[in-house]
Amino acid sequence: MVMSIIAPLLTAALVGVGVGSAIRNHRRAQAAQALIRHIQQTEQPLYCAQTDGIRCQVITQGKRRSGWKNGVIAVTPDWIAAYALGGDGQPCAAFSPADLRWFGRPRKYSSGSNEIWLHAEHDRRWSLLQVRLSRLAMHALVRALKVVATPEQVTAYRRRRPYIHYGPAPAHPARQDIHGAWTLAEPVGLYLIPSHIVVLSGEETHRVIPLDAVQNVSAIRRLDRPDAAGLLRFEVRGEPLAFALDRHETFAAQMAEAARRTLEDPVQWARKKKQDIALEEDDLDDEELW
Repeated sequence: MVMSIIAPLLTAALVGVGVGSAIRNHRRAQAAQALIRHIQQTEQPLYCAQTDGIRCQVITQGKRRSGWKNGVIAVTPDWIAAYALGGDGQPCAAFSPADLRWFGRPRKYSSGSNEIWLHAEHDRRWSLLQVRLSRLAMHALVRALKVVATPEQVTAYRRRRPYIHYGPAPAHPARQDIHGAWTLAEPVGLYLIPSHIVVLSGEETHRVIPLDAVQNVSAIRRLDRPDAAGLLRFEVRGEPLAFALDRHETFAAQMAEAARRTLEDPVQWARKKKQDIALEEDDLDDEELW
């Protein structure tokens, strides 16, 4: 008797959940298509798409991450933007190609969802836009990014993975006096990405150092205070810099490896040289090798 009552109720509940989900998906698709039409009518996008699987997240220095949201991604000659569906129509992240500092996919292509990271610096704020797309949609997005990115960024994109990211790690800029004692300044954040070392101060970007300008990376213990945090030391075009931080040896090792990779040929170019064949860029693109 009880089962005969519960079964129809459970079936009705499941049907209701399915109908509600279908309605939400339909409304989301309608909102996405309306936004895409507006962008296509008002701009000349190189790429503008929404798929059932697209998700985006924005991480801004000094603020909380936005969380993964369904959205629309657009790339034009003038800007790169991500829109969260169900919002006010304003992008949750937007920056010009001149603000782009690096882009790359942490992992090789898979048949399912694929992820790409875009680092940008806008109005002295550092942000990371993470996007998850299907493989086909990712192909199109990467090709559009290559049009607006600098040649150096495209080269960095093609270098071997895994891409090195570390931090942001709390650190203190350090200076040594003539007696060998170290004086520490106010804390900053050190953020290592595949192309730069970023010095963050609060919510602002204090300095961005290209890794191809970094030399003589080392990790040392403080002789004046052996029990204190160790030091990361390096030079930038002859300028000595030092930072005191925990796990200084790990940071130094990661930084030295990332700096070394900026001097390597991209994997595709290295293979072209090894095979001694002439292929067009699109024939030997990352879509095929990664």
